[in-house]
Amino acid sequence: METRTRAPLAEYFMNVIDPRIERKNRYPLNELILTIVACMSMAEG
Repeated sequence: METRTRAPLAEYFMNVIDPRIERKNRYPLNELILTIVACMSMAEG
């Protein structure tokens, strides 16, 4: 039986194109997406 490993969640969002204006970026887009996903899943840490 073949075992597959999953990539960390952050790697899934690394290739998302960031449409924001470069000079106004305070945080990387992938970190914002992970924060939103964490809030939606009611993460506490």
